[in-house]
Amino acid sequence: MMYHTIDADPTPLYQGPLPTFWSDVPARVIVNLCGAYPKGKPGDRKVFDMPLLDVQETGAIPHRTRFEAFLEGVHAHVQHEASYWHCHAGLNRSSLGVAAYLHLYRGYRIGEAIATIRRKRSEICLCNSLFEETLRVWYGEADEQAFEPVDVQAWLEARTGGREDWS
Repeated sequence: MMYHTIDADPTPLYQGPLPTFWSDVPARVIVNLCGAYPKGKPGDRKVFDMPLLDVQETGAIPHRTRFEAFLEGVHAHVQHEASYWHCHAGLNRSSLGVAAYLHLYRGYRIGEAIATIRRKRSEICLCNSLFEETLRVWYGEADEQAFEPVDVQAWLEARTGGREDWS
């Protein structure tokens, strides 16, 4: 399983895709933002769920108060032990949660949180531009409002040499 350490201080915060099995998870605290689960039983793991849709519809974004209340509950555990944040692919929904968490509880500016996730997880994290825009509106300073949406097509072409078969 591929996961990435996004931040390690004061406890490791890992991000990645939906694990196949619970035993693949590198932490005891799991933040699930897609509502899908690994095979088997979680055992002694603490699982926090807030299923989100990865769509470009403002109605799919949770209300800020509800989202922050969820993160506050997660923080009670994440501040003391390692956590694994995931959605299906580990790119958009988990990045929304991780970026907000880094800002609210680890002192990152929102632009810095987004840049860190992209540097450590993938350049195409938050390619759902509505998620990035929401983070910047909720938490960004005036100098963090403008952004260039991720161009997934250009990213794919750069990695495949323009081939359509991608194999």
